[in-house]
Parts: sequence; structure tokens; C-alpha cells
Amino acid sequence: MKDPKYLFIIILLVVTTFFSWGFYFYTYPDQDTVNINIFPLRIGQWAGQDLPVEKADRALLDTKNVFLRRYTNFEAKNIYLYIAYSQTNSKVTNPPEVFYKDSGISILDKGKDFIIISSSNFTVKANWLLLDNNQNQQLAYYWFKVGDIYTQSYWKQQVLCAFNNLIGAKTGSALIRISADIIDGHQDEAKNLIRDFASKIGPQLPQYLP
Repeated sequence: MKDPKYLFIIILLVVTTFFSWGFYFYTYPDQDTVNINIFPLRIGQWAGQDLPVEKADRALLDTKNVFLRRYTNFEAKNIYLYIAYSQTNSKVTNPPEVFYKDSGISILDKGKDFIIISSSNFTVKANWLLLDNNQNQQLAYYWFKVGDIYTQSYWKQQVLCAFNNLIGAKTGSALIRISADIIDGHQDEAKNLIRDFASKIGPQLPQYLP
């Protein structure tokens, strides 16, 4: 017969884990003290303009701390930056594939790539998606940020958020997505624009997405 004390400890651990995990996925009210909408509109030669975020997307994310911007450079090339952030709610960092499928955008291809942030001497591993909305094609890169950690893995980001909450070291979580239109089939040009822009905003991310 097993030691009753041993069984009690196992039951206690299971109950504790259950409630901890429940609190992690609890929908917190919008308590952010950081407003990411003050993220710079001018990034080097790129000038930004805010675009509307659908109400349905805001409701699904359960946060007001989200923006979509079109940045244009001196050559009239466009980059689209989407950032969602919360200090308390990891729901804001759902993978973009969830939204694309719901909005009727087709994912033609996907993979992983590296983005070098040369000014800060570090590399971000990102996911990329080739998208088609029946009017044009886009290339989109995205990754997640939890505190000072950058990751391409949604599940790693979720585990990090859960672990930080459990030990009382709450850190903000963010989804960063950068996309560009593919003009005349030139996917490499879109990729280079994204990499260049990502390298420029990289040093800004720790300041505006703590």
C-alpha cells in the first residue's frame, strides 16, 4: 500500500497545477501601463501611418495595445508593421495564421529565417509566410517577445509566460509581424525590405515593448 502522505502530496501538486494553469489562461482586464502606440512613426528613412485594426481582431486579442502601420520610404516602398502587446494576457500573441485563415487569406508557403539586428549585435529567428488574398501576394515575417527573450515558437512563448507568472516574475509578451507586398513576383525584394526594416526597429523593441 502506498504511503498516504505520498498520495496527499501528489494530489496537492495536481490541484496546484490545475489552478495555476487556470489563472494563467484567465482573461485579465486591460491593465497595461505601457502604451505601445507611442512606438516611433519615423524609423530612419521610413515614415509611418496608422491603419485601422478590425474590431473583431481587437475583441479576439482582448487588448487595446495593438497597432497596424504602413511605413513608406523615400523610394515609395511600403512595409506593414503589426504589433500586439500585453503585460498580463498572453492571448494577444496568437499566431497570425489564426487570423489569416479566418479572414480568407491563403497561406501558400511558410518557413523559418534569421534576421540580423546589426546595431545590437544579435539575431532573431523568425517565421515567414507567403500569403495570397486573391488580389496580391505578401511576404510576412513574425516572431514573439517575452521579456528579453525573442522566439519564433508560439509554444515556447506560452511556456515562458506561464513559468514567469508562476514564479511571480511577470513579463510582457508581444507579437511582432512585418510584411511587404510582392511586386511582379519579386519575393526576394520583399524579403530584403523586411530584413532591412526589422534591423532598424530591433533596437527600439526593448524600450517600447518591455
